[in-house]
Amino acid sequence: MAEERFHRWCLQDKDLENLTPYKARDIMVTCFIEAQKETFARSKKDLGLSSDDRHLRDSIITAIKLVFKEVGGDYETPTKEALVKSMEVLGRRASSWGTPQDIIEYHKGQMQKVVGLLK
Repeated sequence: MAEERFHRWCLQDKDLENLTPYKARDIMVTCFIEAQKETFARSKKDLGLSSDDRHLRDSIITAIKLVFKEVGGDYETPTKEALVKSMEVLGRRASSWGTPQDIIEYHKGQMQKVVGLLK
């Protein structure tokens, strides 16, 4: 079944301790990696590229950095607004890659909890 390649990442209460925009960005990275690493791994294998964990993480972070830039934000100095806009774009990208809508909505919900706590 296609959905087996998508994982649900669960936000933990400890993730929200001492929450800053930087920590929220890192949570977004973790969430997106967990949800999309199999998609990236398959794409890299199809292209004959390395799909080990380090290369996958680097590729996914690069994709997220590009999204931040696309929405007028800065990955290195994240703001709540840039996080929200990036989350929306990442959701649309995941959909275009064939991620089931329920997986996208689940992870958006996790991230909405995070950004909702930012000032």
